[in-house]
Amino acid sequence: MERAVWIILNENFSLTLDSEIDNGKIVDKKFSPGEDIWTNELPRLGFSDENIQKDYDEFINDIISLFSEPEVDKVFIDAKIGEESEYINAKNPLVIRKIEEYSVDEIIE
Repeated sequence: MERAVWIILNENFSLTLDSEIDNGKIVDKKFSPGEDIWTNELPRLGFSDENIQKDYDEFINDIISLFSEPEVDKVFIDAKIGEESEYINAKNPLVIRKIEEYSVDEIIE
């Protein structure tokens, strides 16, 4: 099983995505806002500052828009490690950076 890890970020926030690559699709998505917290859904964090909360909610909505793009899987999969792609159809443009590729089968052996 092949997997890869990407960082999705804007000027204020970042999110780590770890996903299986299967038949040209990214599936079994795991998201992390940091530390060792992983979830199958985009994390909905709460902030006491209204402006920070608004910015974070926009960040999550921009990621939802990104994943609704028809060629999004190809952008993620075809990226080279360390390469950055920019998604500009967002309130604050998102940067996608591939940081790792690994095979679960090799790790298990």
